[in-house]
Amino acid sequence: MSLRTLRKRVLILLCLCSLLISGCEFRDIDLRLFIVAMGVDVVEDRPEMLRYTFKIAVPTGDPKSGELKSIIIQQESSSVARAVREIKSKVDKELDFAHCRVLLLGEAYARKGIRDVEEWIIRRRDTQLIMYPAVAVPDAKTILNISPATERIAGNAKALALSEEGTESPYIAKTYLFDVDRRVRESGIDPYMPVITVDNKEEGVLNINKTALMDKERVKLMLEPEESKLLNVLMIRNLLTDLGTTMNGSRYEMNVDRSRARFKIVVPEPGKEEIQYKLTIGGNLEEKEDYDQLTHSELRELEQAFNESLSQEVTKLLEKIRETGTDPLGFGLRYFATHWNNNTEKQQWEAMYPHITFKVEVDTQIKGTGYSR
Repeated sequence: MSLRTLRKRVLILLCLCSLLISGCEFRDIDLRLFIVAMGVDVVEDRPEMLRYTFKIAVPTGDPKSGELKSIIIQQESSSVARAVREIKSKVDKELDFAHCRVLLLGEAYARKGIRDVEEWIIRRRDTQLIMYPAVAVPDAKTILNISPATERIAGNAKALALSEEGTESPYIAKTYLFDVDRRVRESGIDPYMPVITVDNKEEGVLNINKTALMDKERVKLMLEPEESKLLNVLMIRNLLTDLGTTMNGSRYEMNVDRSRARFKIVVPEPGKEEIQYKLTIGGNLEEKEDYDQLTHSELRELEQAFNESLSQEVTKLLEKIRETGTDPLGFGLRYFATHWNNNTEKQQWEAMYPHITFKVEVDTQIKGTGYSR
């Protein structure tokens, strides 16, 4: 066979193969509806059903114009996949999940179990694994219906707060959906989520200052605001926050700009296991009740007061978390990584964790007492 004949046959074969290739289905932007947030709630009178709420942004012109257009569609269904198909019969354009950045789980649903919707989002091809999950109190529908006055793009206010792209609050426990999925599947560490509640004193204002601790399936405990802040201090290095203490009957507040938390698991003998925490705090004195100048010795005394009060508060928080059986800080994962008995380490940790003790050592360094101008 000549080279020329071979080339002709290859060309004919390529042409025939090209007939089997299908083109991509593309819809213009004006034929799409962008889902920016979704919520999941239980249906009280129908336990086998769930209520799915979708906040859909309607594309307009310039977002700086202040014109905010969005619609909220609800669907009760036995599964989220079926709910999405049923909602398609209510709209005139294709639903697009590529811009969905917020997942709200109603409190009742989060206490029941989150795996169904979490698995669906992980498996679906057009959803973002970097979306921000949160527990909604009282329910996801109520939170999705609230649009703060500062919101310029539909659904963006919640995303900016949960991602800390806008506000930076030490009370917000930032997390991503992919991290929640990792913690669900990984032994020795458990997921957590921020909690969004309605501010009953101010209309149209949302509070994100609590943290939901979860096991592999559901919410076990919601931490109060101060507890959420301490948890963030333990998880985030150099968290910008404030810490307070009392000395000689006066209240002192310190602006923290440097922090670091380290721990190690010590097993001297069976039954006496402990987790030793070393917490380093640095910052400036920001507020105090009396107006007298602090001497050097009083400043050292104040540092010691911060050390003692913070050690007690962190110990109390860690013991409270231990009582729930959850492990958001990954103590178990550290134990598995530092012990090599793979066949028994999980059973050993499960037997050890319920009675393990905590020893917290705090080193506070006040760099300055502020300025009087």
